Amino acid sequence: MEWTSFPTPLGWMVLSWSERGLTALRLLESPWEVPATAIPPFVEQARNALTAFLAGGPPDFQNLPLDLSALPPFHRRCLEVLRTTRPGETLTYGELALRAGSPRAARAVGHALRRNPLPILIPCHRVVGQGWSGGFSFGQGLATKAHLLALEAP
Repeated sequence: MEWTSFPTPLGWMVLSWSERGLTALRLLESPWEVPATAIPPFVEQARNALTAFLAGGPPDFQNLPLDLSALPPFHRRCLEVLRTTRPGETLTYGELALRAGSPRAARAVGHALRRNPLPILIPCHRVVGQGWSGGFSFGQGLATKAHLLALEAP
């Protein structure tokens, strides 16, 4: 698995990938030393899309190849369904469970989202609990979630 780090308006991020696609996105407090490797075009596209979105541009992540093969099938299904949501659209954990074909699995959806290896690219910030409850384990938590949703607002 290879990776690269880069600055964004939220802070330094690390993207990792396999030959199949992107495998993880993490937010860092400071830059990491980057090993000297060739960066594939799809990784460069992801870096550019993330930087542009976080600077106020539209989210443009749909065509990025993702490698979710290490995830359990239910988690993968939830994340794949979540990728089909429109920017600015929010849904509850129960609604995502229903769309993923498991209407009684709202808690399991929360578990899958906590383990989302590619936050922002797979927009788990679009999932909220009843009455906007729930959490967000990326960046500054709920403040980052609100910021990402504001960036997507029309």
